[in-house]
Amino acid sequence: MRSRIVWGLVWALALGALLGGCSWFTEPTAVTPKSALPGDEYILSFTRLPKNVEAKIAAAGGTVHAVLGAIGAVLVTAESADFLVAVEGISGFDVAIPDATVHWLPDLRTMAFDGEHIGSDEPFYNRYQWDMRAIDAPGAWDAGFTGEGVRVAVLDTGIDVAHPDLVPNLNLELSKSYVPDEPSVDDLHGHGSNVAGIIAAADNGVGVIGVAPNAEIVALKVLSATGSGDFGWMLEAILYAVENDVDIVNMSLGAYIDKGGFYDDDGTWVTAIEVAAFLNLVAKTVTYAEQQGVLIVASAGNDALSGQGDSGLLHVPSDVGGTVCVSATGPFGWGTDMTVYLDDFAVYSNSGPQVDFAAPGGNYDPTLPYYWYDFVLNCTNEQWYAWYAGTSQAAPHVAGVAALIVEANGGEMRPSHILRALRESADDLGKPGQDVYYGYGRVNAARAVAP
Repeated sequence: MRSRIVWGLVWALALGALLGGCSWFTEPTAVTPKSALPGDEYILSFTRLPKNVEAKIAAAGGTVHAVLGAIGAVLVTAESADFLVAVEGISGFDVAIPDATVHWLPDLRTMAFDGEHIGSDEPFYNRYQWDMRAIDAPGAWDAGFTGEGVRVAVLDTGIDVAHPDLVPNLNLELSKSYVPDEPSVDDLHGHGSNVAGIIAAADNGVGVIGVAPNAEIVALKVLSATGSGDFGWMLEAILYAVENDVDIVNMSLGAYIDKGGFYDDDGTWVTAIEVAAFLNLVAKTVTYAEQQGVLIVASAGNDALSGQGDSGLLHVPSDVGGTVCVSATGPFGWGTDMTVYLDDFAVYSNSGPQVDFAAPGGNYDPTLPYYWYDFVLNCTNEQWYAWYAGTSQAAPHVAGVAALIVEANGGEMRPSHILRALRESADDLGKPGQDVYYGYGRVNAARAVAP
């Protein structure tokens, strides 16, 4: 009997642990000289990109990795200590932002089980995928909608490129890694594979099924095996998705950014001015994607915080720009009673006016027998399956329903029209209209594609 791995998110995370330690909150003791060390990486923001920007940055003592023309930014590495002073002489230069490395995934709670039987000879859907029932995905499938012809980019830890439930829908040629030390898109963590499976695990008689089981997946690895990633990787990957005709981008990731400044995972101090400039670039990127017809879906976060700007913190990217922010719902006690309510607000989920929709992310009460059945079962790496809980699991349900909507409307829709369809079809579970817990409601796949 193979040991099963049960994954779940700790819902009462210490914020310091999430972002790399309490030093993150410490003010710098001295003003840092305006100089760079060779190898330091920056995002240069321009009010207007000059002609021959790469040559001009090289002359200033830097190496260009990517020009993000749509948002007026350049990703560079400093090669000299005078670089930051020299770039100020370039026409249109605005600010140099340290390309900070932060942890974008909450800590995972893991547990190994021996003797837990979810036999490979029976569909896992029948007993374990309560989440698909909660949003009435079968109703959409029965109506003939499976996400066919819709392209979804998953910005995450990559994808299991050999998983039998993921390979049928994976566009490996377009998939790409932005993590220098992990050039392959193969998932070394498991999170990205789980997210991709919730969106589009294939209807192939194996394992599990996704919300849109015929949608095309493009895996963009922006997080390492540890769940960390650079600011620039996320920006670059979103723009790449736009350039490659993606319809929907899913970002089941998030980090808390202190608007007053913070230390990143490498100990680099990012000032308040630099934070503001980065947040502006995120907003510009999201706006540009929307203008180009791409819907961006993001997880609300897993720290039970109530609203934007708690203690000066913003959850990025969900609290910035026009992302579709998704909170989580789930049952208590599904393991022993399949008739329990499926839409309790998740104990760990962030809430607030930024929430647009709710979706199944799983609930967490370790005092219940078989409590992991209240998590979301789907793919993970090593060609296997795992239980996860978090808003990371809620967001891809919304991305999957959005894919069904796009298919139902001929294969191309403006994001504003997708949002309208999501709003009009959601089950309004909280106060009438938009509320801080469920937003406009928990998404409903069958109603979303109904004529």
